[in-house]
Order: sequence, then structure tokens, then C-alpha cells
Amino acid sequence: MFFNCERPYAFYGLIVLVPAVLIAVRKYRRIIKQTAKITGVYSYIPGGKRMKNLPRIIVLRTIFLCLAWIMLTSAYAGFSWGAYEVPSQKNGNAVSFVFDISYSMNADDAPGGLTRLHAAAKYSDILLSHMENTSVSVVLAKGDGVIVIPLTEDTAVVQSLLGTLSPDLMTAAGSSLGKGIEAALRSFPSTSAQNRHVWVFTDGDETDGQLTGALEDCVKYGVNVSLIGFGSEREIEVTAGDGRTKVMTALRSEKMKKTAAQVTRMGFSTNTDGTVRYVDATEAGSALELLRSLKAGNTDDEKNTSTVVSYEVKPVERYSLFLIMAVVFFVLSFAVAEFDPENPVKHPAGSGFIIFMCTILFLFTSCSHGKTKNAQEIMRSSWAWHQKNYRSATAGFLRTEENALQYNDNVTIQYARYDLAATYIMEGEYAAASGCLNQISPEAPPPIRYAAYYNAGIIAYRNGKYKEAADCFRDALRIDGTKIEAKENFEIARQQQTEEDVHGTKNTVTPVSQEDNRTTTIESAVFQRIRENDKKQWKNSGSEQNSESGSDY
Repeated sequence: MFFNCERPYAFYGLIVLVPAVLIAVRKYRRIIKQTAKITGVYSYIPGGKRMKNLPRIIVLRTIFLCLAWIMLTSAYAGFSWGAYEVPSQKNGNAVSFVFDISYSMNADDAPGGLTRLHAAAKYSDILLSHMENTSVSVVLAKGDGVIVIPLTEDTAVVQSLLGTLSPDLMTAAGSSLGKGIEAALRSFPSTSAQNRHVWVFTDGDETDGQLTGALEDCVKYGVNVSLIGFGSEREIEVTAGDGRTKVMTALRSEKMKKTAAQVTRMGFSTNTDGTVRYVDATEAGSALELLRSLKAGNTDDEKNTSTVVSYEVKPVERYSLFLIMAVVFFVLSFAVAEFDPENPVKHPAGSGFIIFMCTILFLFTSCSHGKTKNAQEIMRSSWAWHQKNYRSATAGFLRTEENALQYNDNVTIQYARYDLAATYIMEGEYAAASGCLNQISPEAPPPIRYAAYYNAGIIAYRNGKYKEAADCFRDALRIDGTKIEAKENFEIARQQQTEEDVHGTKNTVTPVSQEDNRTTTIESAVFQRIRENDKKQWKNSGSEQNSESGSDY
């Protein structure tokens, strides 16, 4: 189970309770002392019986106010426990290569007499040659983890680094696979919609024991990790970093298998298979197994892009629970002062207290209603969208659509699909956005249908489909003809379509006949124009001669 406190420093605010309680005790002692002077006349003054309970009321009110402050502080501290799976649509693949370059990788017990590091370089080179259109980053792990090549699709840059791998590239002592994996996580953009994989090329020797924690972080964020082992199970002697000390090293395959199984048993399981696994590099077909994980759910073999829905495990934030409890204790601190224990219903404060408690119970029970949950989820996801946290917004809108389908909430389904399309547009995933817009029903509310046609026109225009864009803007104007931006974009799309048609006509080349006795249409037109000009010139010259002859005569 996840248990986390995001801001533990918030509990310094509880120090305020110490002087507040001391002042309250001093004040309440004075009130109780004054009350004791009139204890003999309790039965003769209106409401005097309630004064018997004044000390108890004062103590309870102080306790409720303190509890309200404690709950408010806990809400700000950001407690979270429990876990839930968040659906997230993934397109394409991103792989981070983590190379263990500790001195144990210099052992020459790999097949063919190669060192473990040299074998890892050759193995990864084979993988890179079959990873077209896959983003790759490179991390070097030794006593620390360093990103040496950020995420790129230029595999030639990565291949040029493989021949230079050596423990001398880093001065940090020791071997920390955990820090290398954490650096690999940082190499993935937080707003990326790609399937993320971490491939660790190692012999399993580590000196700080941070591997388990790093693997847990990967699974929390839905990142698949493959531990690829190199070397032999038999102990072999290598020279340490000081150049003198001899140490024994071997492939720690059992340790890596045990760690992967431990992470799975701790409750970090997701709906995707093989989140953390061990792969023996010497086994036949191990490279194909790794490449096959990149093609899972592949829908376009030419582009090698996969579109799948994976699940990330996230902790359940409990700040709303503490806020509700803070409000409850704060209201109770006032209600207890007016509450009459001998006749709670007839007293106005008692009736109000009962109504308040019933309202709280209704809120707790109604929060489980499908439509209320969907509305809350859309609000949270929209706020994440405005904060440019598109990854969280995408997960929220997907979760809203799934819940709305469960409760047959058609209106919420349409809003969720449109919001999801808008999020994909901001991430540059135009194909996924078009798919969501096409799923919007013709019976959706007019604002949703207008926005869907409008955004579909924007996407078509960016893809150079001007006719389709013009049609989309026309459909949007049919829904709401008062939108100026739709009118302007409609005219721009029509103009671009016209220019494209004219440009296409000009570029059309008419084949010319090779026969000697036939002229082209253009040649005939030119010769006809020349004959007309000659004829006009002779007529003009004739007119001038007649005029001159008359004058001479």
C-alpha cells in the first residue's frame, strides 16, 4: 500500500496550538470562576441549568477547534494512501538504454571472450538496428546516473557512443543501478504520450542497494523495465578502480530475478504484463523478446507506432477527507456551545446540529454517485489541462469516459471525448485527436458539436487537407453562425483550396507530339497572333499612304 506525506514541514503549524491552548485555558478559568459564584441561583435564572455544563462545553469547544486546526494542517501536508490504476493512451515508443559501466563489467566472461561491457555494446547495437522511429536515450550508471544522450530518434548518435563505453567515462566510485534507472526516468518528458521502456545492461552487481526503490518508482509511473544480464554465474577476478585491488564478481541473475518478483508482490502490479522482468542476454531469442515488447499493440507496421491503453499506479490523495473533517470539527465547536443535552431536539441549536450531521452523511453517500464523480473528475482534469499537465489531464478524461460509459451518462461521454481531443491537440497527437472528435455523437450539445467541427477543421488545415477543413468550418457555422473565427477560417481554407487547384492546373504538363508534320496548339496560337499583327500593320501602312497622297494632290 502506498503511504506518503508530500509536505511534512506543514506540521510545524501545530506549534501555534501551544500558545492558543494556554491563552484559552487562562481565559476559561476566569469564566468558570465567575460562574461558580452564582451556582446557588442556577434554578432561578433562565437557562440556568445549562450553566452546570459550562466547564464541559468550554473544554469540548477547545478540543474541537484544536482538532479542526490539526485536520486543516493534515490536509495541507498532502497525505495519500492506497492506490488506483489510471488509464493512459500511449502512442509510439521511447526506450532509455542504461549501461552499467562499473569495473565489474570489464570481466571477460561473456561469450566469445568479450568483456561484459563490450558484449552489452554489441547487443544494444543489434537492437538499435531494428528500432526505426523509436526515441532512444542513453544513461551511464556507475556510482551515479548521468544522461549522456537525451531522447532522440537519431540512432546513429547512440551507435557512435557504443564503441567508447568504458568505466573511465565517470569518476564516481561504486556501482548504483538505482541512480541510473532514476536518471532514465528523468530522460522521459513528463508530457510524453509514448510507451516508456528502460533497458538496463548490467551484471547485477551494485553497492548501494537502491535498485528496488528505483524499480518501484518506474512501476508507479507505468514504465516497463527489463534487466538484461551479461556475464557468467561463475566468479571471476577483476581489478577495482584503484588499479591494485582484486575483487571477485559474477552475474547476479538470481538477485535480479528476486528483486523483480519482490516489486511485483508488493502491490505495484498493473494491467500490463512484464512491467519488471529479467532477460538473460545469452538466451536465444532474448533480443526478439525485447523488440516484441515495442510492437505490442502495433497498428501501423510501416511507421512502427503502437497505440495502446496502459495503466499507471497512483496513490489516492486524501486531502478532501481532512478538509471535510476540519469543517465538521469547526462547526461542532460552535454547535456544542448551544447544544442542550437535556432537550437536544427542541433547542434550535440542537435541531441545526442534527440537520448538519444529516447533510454530512448525505454528502458522503452521494459522493459515490457516478455523475458526481464524473463531474469532479472533469473539473480536476480541466485544471490539470490549464496547468499544462497534459499527461494527468489525459488520464483524467480517459477515466471519466470509462466511468460515464459504466453509468450510461451520454452527456458526460461527449464532454470527456472532446476534452480528450483538445488535450491530444496540445500534445501534437493529431491522429488521436481526430479519432476522439469523430466519436462525438450528432446528438451531443451544440457547443460540443461546434467545437468538434471547428477543431477538426484546424487539424485538417494543418495536414494540408483544405477542402476537408472548409467542410468542417462550414458544418461548424451551421451550428453557430455567429462565430467570427469560424467564418474567417472558412474563407482562408476556401482560398487555400482554390490556390491549390489553380497551382495544380499550372503544373499540369501536356505531352508534345513528336511527328514532324503536326504543330502544337501553342505554336498554332502564336503563328495566328503573328499573322493578325502583320495584317493589321499592312492596313495601317496603307491608310497612311492614302492620307499622304490626298494631301499632295
